[in-house]
Amino acid sequence: MKLSKRLQTIADFVKKDAVVADIGTDHAHIPIYLIINKIINKAYACDINKGPLEKAKENIEYFGVSENIVLRLSNGLDKLSNEEADTIIIAGMGGELIIDILDRGKSFFDKKNTFILSPHTKTDEVRFYLLRKGFEILKEDMCMDEGKFYTVMEVKYLGSAEKYSEAELLYGKYLIENKNSILLQFLKKEEDKYLSILSNTGLNENRKKELGQRLDIIKETINEMQ
Repeated sequence: MKLSKRLQTIADFVKKDAVVADIGTDHAHIPIYLIINKIINKAYACDINKGPLEKAKENIEYFGVSENIVLRLSNGLDKLSNEEADTIIIAGMGGELIIDILDRGKSFFDKKNTFILSPHTKTDEVRFYLLRKGFEILKEDMCMDEGKFYTVMEVKYLGSAEKYSEAELLYGKYLIENKNSILLQFLKKEEDKYLSILSNTGLNENRKKELGQRLDIIKETINEMQ
């Protein structure tokens, strides 16, 4: 099984012999990939909708990994217990939904668990939520897949809060410090976008100020990474 660039980036975060719960599994591509490549031996493929789970079942049977993957109809983490998995993937959805899933799954806020998160929107709000709730963002990576940028993060609950600057919340402390090439590409695209918006003479002063402040952060971050 060959994964898309986005799914491969997520799968690359999973450690050998982890027990994975893939929340919002869709067609179970990541669990199947991890099993057939002998990275893990057991996974839970969870989805809120029956349709994707039926397709996941077909895929699991096709690849002969039915004994290794448990299918579960679940709204987020609702039908999973903290004892069943130690690595929880929540990806392929907006940041608000990821925050909601985490907030309803506080029993999983346990130092034994690793969370692999990939929000498609509001990544800064996900980072803010995590830091406020006592998680540490251990690692982040970015990829570009079919013209879109995706961020993946590995986090653990430690119970202690860490503070990030506005730039670090927006773009990721780990990515900035490690001069991630895809982030730099993204920032340059954002710089062009904000310059284009600011060239619009119809903007009111408050909007101009707001956009100018964001542009300053983008430029400072680019300079820091070069």
